[in-house]
Formats: sequence, C-alpha cells, structure tokens
Amino acid sequence: MNNNTLTQTLADICNGTYRQAQLIQFIELTKKISLGYLRYQEVIGKRISGERVETKDELEDLALDCVAELFSGDGNGNFPQLVKYYTPFLGIQNIDDTEILALTRRLVVRKTKQELSRIFRERDPEGAKIVRNIKVAIRSSEKLEIFRDLGKEFVFYKNGININKDTVIDVDSISSYLRKASSPIPEDVLHTRFIDVFSPKDSISSALKKLLKTIYGLEDYQNFLPMDVIVKLIRKTKFEGLRDKLNGDDSVPTPLDQLETQEIEGYIKIVMQQIQRKIDKLYIKSGKITAAKAKIYNCALHDVLYDLLHKKDSSSYYRNLKYYLPQLTQIQYRKEERTIFEYLAKVAKKNFRGHLKALL
Repeated sequence: MNNNTLTQTLADICNGTYRQAQLIQFIELTKKISLGYLRYQEVIGKRISGERVETKDELEDLALDCVAELFSGDGNGNFPQLVKYYTPFLGIQNIDDTEILALTRRLVVRKTKQELSRIFRERDPEGAKIVRNIKVAIRSSEKLEIFRDLGKEFVFYKNGININKDTVIDVDSISSYLRKASSPIPEDVLHTRFIDVFSPKDSISSALKKLLKTIYGLEDYQNFLPMDVIVKLIRKTKFEGLRDKLNGDDSVPTPLDQLETQEIEGYIKIVMQQIQRKIDKLYIKSGKITAAKAKIYNCALHDVLYDLLHKKDSSSYYRNLKYYLPQLTQIQYRKEERTIFEYLAKVAKKNFRGHLKALL
C-alpha cells in the first residue's frame, strides 16, 4: 500500500466515504503486517502453521483470519472497531502516515496475538489447558519462575535466588544461575528423568516442580526449559500413562454397567429430541437455517454430548462441526455458525448434565 495515501484512506474508511479499492488496499496492508508477525513467530521456533504441507498458503489464510474481525461491519458499510481505534488519532493536527502506520502495526499485532490465542485453544484445547495450569502453578509457587527471551517463554526452578515477581526478569543478571552457556537437555534424557519422578496422581503444579528441580540438579545442562517443551513432555507422559492403563485394564463390564450405559444413551436421545424441537421452532421455521444444516447441527451436537460423557468437555465446537463440514474455515465458523451452534451446544450440555445428576 502506498503510504502517501494511508492517512486519507483511514479517514475515508472511518467517515464511511471510502472507495472499494481503498478498503481492499487497507485489508492487504493489515494482512501483510499480520503475516509478518506470524512468520517471525515461526522463525523463533513457535509452531504457528498446522498440518498442511502448503505452509505459506496456510500462514496467509491464518493472517487473514486474524485481522478479519477488525472489518466486521454494522450492516451499513461502517467498521465500528476501526472507527473507535483511529478516530481519536485522525483528529490530531499534522499526524502523518508514518505515525498512522505505527498505530496500524500496533493494532494488527495485538489483534493477531488475541486471535492466535483463540485459534490455538480451538486447535489444541488439551495443550491450552496444560499451559494455563503451568502459569497458575508458577504464579502460586515460590520456587518456580518464568522469563521471556526472543519471543519465547521459559520456566526455571528458583532455589533461593532473589527475584521480584513485580518486575521483568533481567536474564543477563542470572545467566550463570540459568547456565545459559550450557547445552539444552536432550529430549530422551529429559523424558527419562521426568518418568523417574512423575506420578499419575500428580497435579500439573506438582509435576512441574519435580521436573524443574530435577533439571536444577543436572549441572551439565541449562537450568531452564522452554514452555512448549514442558507442554509436550507432560502431554506425552499423560498419554503413555493412559495407554498403559487401558492396555492393563482387564475388567469385564457387568450387567449393571451395561444397564447404566443404556440409560445414559437414552438420556442423550431425549436431549437431542429436545434440541431438534428447539431448532425447528427457532431456526428452521424462521428460515435462519435450512433443514439440511439442521441435520448437520444435530450430528455435531450429538458428538458434543458424547465428548462430555467421556470427559472431553474441552473439545472444540469448531472441530465438532468441521467434522461434518470439512470445508468450514474458522472465519466462516465465527461469522456464520458460532452464535447458533454454540447456543444449542450450551443448552444441550445443560440439559444432559441435569439428567446425569438425576441418575447419580
């Protein structure tokens, strides 16, 4: 985008007098800024792209998803979020394109971070839950601390060193304690050490303390671990423990177990009948969704209840629906599906929980 026109373009967009070409140019600018931030995150080691081979195309799609909400209109061609953000600055006398571009970068990067957080929760709810638990454990512990370096988060065991939690850690001042000049601990060694101290009954907080205390004692390696390595290790260990438990479970279902399973499945059927009536009344008759879309919702909501039953309540609604709509993108989900589908999911789960409480 030509910076000579940036201030005028933003003024026209906020006034509602923009031309379509101006809007397209500004969308491309925000996408470019977001894409640059995403590429930087990948360069420093964060995994932003998913499973697609065409990483370049996926990052471009993701960048567009990240800025899309900024261009949510009010139905009259206006963009409330942009108006709210830019109007106070556009009123400043002699503000130039360089300043407007800096403001735009700040807005887009902030929005990209917000959307990445949401997208990661949908893509990997279990991983997001582990990260939350790790950060809670660090905040509540006198022995654990976190620092940021080159855009990444690292955790270490604090054994008596004085660190003010209200200030940003000066990594250079404790580099010798962190053993930054040493090599990172190899993954196989890390995994073996963690297995030695880990108990399936451990909370995330307890497991984290044991792990980092072990690393503290390995003087040949760095005295800290990247956050993503910790998440991967905890997830892998929990999965292996679950797999061993399932492989070693020789119990045979009793007639009582079978009867209870049939009763629970009957409750799912009842709840789905209630939801179908609600869909017919609120959405099909009013023309908000088609009968074909209602059938897809019904199948996806059925899966939501089974996720709840099998303690997978952190599953992504987007993922549930995408299974039946393979071409569905996150931006389409937010714009076209999320409001209705998530309302129905919450109603279904509430009703199902009521039946389960009655069973207990």
